Amino acid sequence: MTRFLLPLMMFVSSFVFAQTNIEDVVYMKSGSVIRGKILEQKNETIKVELLGGSIFVFKQNEIDSIKRENAFKNKLKEIKQHYFRRDRGFRNQTEFGIIYGVDLKKNASDPYYYYNNPEDDFGISLHSINGYQVWPYLYAGLGFGIDRLISYKQTFSPFYLRVSSEFLKKKVTPYVFCDVGYSVMWKQKNTDYMSYQNKGGLYVSCGGGVRIYTRSRASVILSASYKRNSSETKWWYTQYDAGTTYDIKRTYQRLSVNVGVSF
Repeated sequence: MTRFLLPLMMFVSSFVFAQTNIEDVVYMKSGSVIRGKILEQKNETIKVELLGGSIFVFKQNEIDSIKRENAFKNKLKEIKQHYFRRDRGFRNQTEFGIIYGVDLKKNASDPYYYYNNPEDDFGISLHSINGYQVWPYLYAGLGFGIDRLISYKQTFSPFYLRVSSEFLKKKVTPYVFCDVGYSVMWKQKNTDYMSYQNKGGLYVSCGGGVRIYTRSRASVILSASYKRNSSETKWWYTQYDAGTTYDIKRTYQRLSVNVGVSF
C-alpha cells in the first residue's frame, strides 16, 4: 500500500505547488506588464491586487490581453534576462584556489626539503588582478598573488600579465586565461645549522572555466588551471664545511581549482 501512496502524495504535492504559483498577468497596450491576482472583472474595468497588497483598477480598453502564467517560471526567466555586464572599463578580479600536485618529491633524503608526504602536495593561493576590459571578448591586466605549498613549506609571490577572453555575451559564459610573469620565492628562515638563499623564476598559469554574471556589479568565476613555478636555492651548513654550497633547482607543476569574484 505504501508503494502506491508515496507516488500519489508526491503527485498531489506537485500539483498543489504548481497551482499556488499561478498568477494573473495583464498585458497593457502601453507595453506595461501587471502581475498579481484579478479580484474583479467588469465590462469596462478590471481590478488587480499586486503581490504587496496594492490594488489597481484599469480600463478594459487599455488592456491588450490577460493570461494565467506560472510565477516561478517567470521569475527564472526574469533572472536570466536581467543581469549586469561590463563590456568595457576597469575590472578587478580576486581568486582563491586550492593547489594540488601528485608524486612530486622523488628524493626523501634531500636535506633541504621537509618531508611530510612522499606523494601528494597541497597548497592554497590568493590572487588579485587589476586590468581593463578592452572589449567584450578581451581582458588584459596585471596580477599579484601568494601561493603557499604546504608540504614543501614554501611560499611564492607571482607577478604576472593576464590575458583572458570570454566566448558568449550571456549570463553564463565560458572563458579562458593565461598568465605569464615572474614568481618571487620567499626567503626561508635560517637555522643554527643551515643557511639558505632563495631565488624565484618563471611563472606560467593557463586555464579556463565559467563566468556567472549577477544583477549586481559582481560576477562569480569558477575555474581550473595549470600552474608552473620555478625556483633556485643555495644552502650551506652554517657552522662547518665553510665555503661549500649546494644548489637545488626546482620546477613546481600543479593543478589549481579556483573560485573568484570580479567587480
